[in-house]
Parts: sequence; C-alpha cells; structure tokens
Amino acid sequence: MPFCHSDRPAARRFVQAFALFLQRRPLKQGASRATLGLDMLAAFLIAFLAVADAVPATSPAVTWTSPATGATLTGRLRLPKPSTRPLPTVVYLCNLSVPRLGQDTDEAITADLVKSGHLVLVLDYARHPKALSPDLSADLLKIRQDIAGKNRILLADQNVDVNRLFILPEGFTLKRDVEFYRDGGRVLAMDIMYPSRPKRPVPLLMEITCDNANRMGSFSLLYCHDTLLEGGLVAGFAGAMIDHPVAPPYRGIDSMPDDLHKLKAAVRTLRAMGKELGLSGDIAAMGFSRGSGMAAMLAATGHRPDLEGDGPHQGISSRVQAAVVHGGRFDYLNLRADDPMRARFEKAWGPLAENRDSWARQGVMHYLGPDAAPMFLNTSDAESAEFRDGLAHLAARLKELQVQHVYRQDADGRGHRVSTDTGTLAEMYGFLRRHLR
Repeated sequence: MPFCHSDRPAARRFVQAFALFLQRRPLKQGASRATLGLDMLAAFLIAFLAVADAVPATSPAVTWTSPATGATLTGRLRLPKPSTRPLPTVVYLCNLSVPRLGQDTDEAITADLVKSGHLVLVLDYARHPKALSPDLSADLLKIRQDIAGKNRILLADQNVDVNRLFILPEGFTLKRDVEFYRDGGRVLAMDIMYPSRPKRPVPLLMEITCDNANRMGSFSLLYCHDTLLEGGLVAGFAGAMIDHPVAPPYRGIDSMPDDLHKLKAAVRTLRAMGKELGLSGDIAAMGFSRGSGMAAMLAATGHRPDLEGDGPHQGISSRVQAAVVHGGRFDYLNLRADDPMRARFEKAWGPLAENRDSWARQGVMHYLGPDAAPMFLNTSDAESAEFRDGLAHLAARLKELQVQHVYRQDADGRGHRVSTDTGTLAEMYGFLRRHLR
C-alpha cells in the first residue's frame, strides 16, 4: 500500500527539476566550453535550490496503535520552518474507508499546511475496514490524548501547540482564525475544516466551544471527551469551531440576546464564505456544557429577524437547519430549588420575583416556537440533576410544539461528558444527514 502522499526521494526530485530547467533554457549552440560549464553549474544550483525550497522537511517514520482498528499505523512527520514558538499541528488521516470529499491531493494539502507553518503528522490507515465513522471517534480522542494529555507519547519530542491541534481526514484542509465579530477589543474568530475542492457542496457543523480562552483547547476537549466536530468531518460534513461569545474567565453567566447576536454573526459569516469553501449553506449548531444552550438558542430563533444584532453580513440568513444539544439550563424561570447557580444568577440579574423578564430572556424557552429547527438532545443518567432536568423539560416542550427532535438519556454513567458510544454517535450523525443537504 503506497503512503498517502508522494514521498519521492530527493535525488529523483532533483533530477526532475534539473531536466525541467534545461528544457526551459536550452544551451546555445556553438557556446564555448567555459560558457557551457557555467550554464550547467547555474542549472545545477537552481534545481538544487528549487528542491530545497519546495519540499518540506520530513522526519523518520512514526508508529501509533489505533484503538478503532487495533492496527499499528505508520506515519510520517512533515516539518515547517524552524520556530521557537509552539507549532500549530495537524494530524492528517489518510487511506480511510470513507468516501473522499476533497479532490486536491494529499501531497498538495499537506504541503500547503506545512508552508503556512503547521507541523503535520500523516497517519496511514491502509484502507482498514474499521477506518470509518463513527468507529474512528475513538482514535480522534486517543490521538489528542497521546499528543496533548497527561502522558504524551505521540509527538512528545515536538513543540506542539496543544490549543491549535487539529485532526483532519484525507481531502480536508484548514482555514484558521476567521473573524466573525468584534466585541470592543476582543476579536471573535473560528477555525474551519472543510474538503479541499469538493465535487459537490457539503453541509457544515458549527460547534460553540466550551473553552472561552482557547476555542480548540485540548484540555477542555479531553476533559469532555468531545470529538463531535472532528467526528463530523469523518462522517461527511465540514466543520467550524467558533469562539464562545462570553469573554474569559467564564463564571456561568450568559447575556442574552447580546450573546445570540454574536452567534448569528458566526452563522452568517460561514454562509457568506460558502462559495469560496465549497459549502452547501446548510448548517447545524452543536454545543456541549456552556455551548449547549447557545446551540439551542440558534435552533430556536432562526425566524426572528429582530434578534440578528449588529454583526457583519447583514441580509444573509442566520437560520440553522438542525442542532445538537446536550444537558443544560433552558428555562431560568423554572430552575430546580437546589440549583447551585441560583445565588450567582440573582447577583447578575436581580431577584427573580422582581426581574422575571430579565431571567426569562436568558433561556431558550422564552424564544421557542413551532418554527424551531430540528434538535438532537443527548445526556447521561449521571449528568448533574439540573442539566438532566433542563434537557427533559426542553424535550417535553419540543414535543408539545411538534418540533422534530430526538431525546436520549443514556444509561452509561459517563457524567458531564460527550458520548463516545458508537451507537449514539451513529444516530446523531444520521439525524444530521437527514436534515442537512
């Protein structure tokens, strides 16, 4: 099985560059021996420099054992220009057993990533039959653990930026730090992972990060076992991780509808870039923990032009076509008596009895109607009681309004984490495929 991209030997590359130079600049007939010698030396040097400049440095092969397949994979590290700063890093998964969406070659994609300053590890799955969705979600979590977790055994000798670590399936590329809103001096941005020149436009999953300081922060993603977005890439969607609308440090207090204005600006920005990136225009919002209520807000308010706010790309729709929502608070007028955040909410919004409208505006129930987008609701039987109750009440209200939805409380004891169960993930991505085109 050939490696993912062409790792042609340096000698062969040199000969090809040398021959190409001679073809483009033929030596003059009747030239002196000295002139011919100088021309040949010039061609030699130009070819050598072209190869040295165009080909990223590579390191010896890397091996890593895949939990999904049980196989030991061979990888190749492609190095950018030396830097004293931690390197944004891409793990590029190739020879998978899923349909390839991007038409550009692995070599072209990885070379471009290296040129833009990324450390790239290419892992070859050799078309293993288990190298597909949702099985590969186990690998997505383990790769991040092995690079950025407590016991770093993969790329341990490299200066990896663990808050800019991306895992891409073959054919996908990356557009980082795309601005979508300015909140005073704070620039809100997103990282977009998408097929490079897809044959047909693809829908996109937009996740609201649960890390207010680093949207791709590995600590938060590992703590929550969150592979939702990168698993979505393997399942056939483009993806974007967006900044949380609340600036750090996060203390559990959102500010609606101001935060919603920022979220809608992100949706409009993605839709405005659709033609450039090969996106279909269909978008699903996803959120876990502090991102969960944000995703539900987008699903509930697509029909409300009065909530668009002042962000860019006015006139473009901010409606999402579906949402993935996990346990959380969705109705601040009906919190549990033992909710541990009650005192903090009162400090932020005033006593409930005297400020019911302020409290109501913070929750999805205040905006929810029959025009809401379809939602996939999921939580664990070991999630905190206030989050489980909140999701159950949201599901009941969606049922009353006859909004399409799936509600699952998994008896898995996982607590405050995203599901890693392949059955749950398959159902979730299947739900999204039915509602996104």
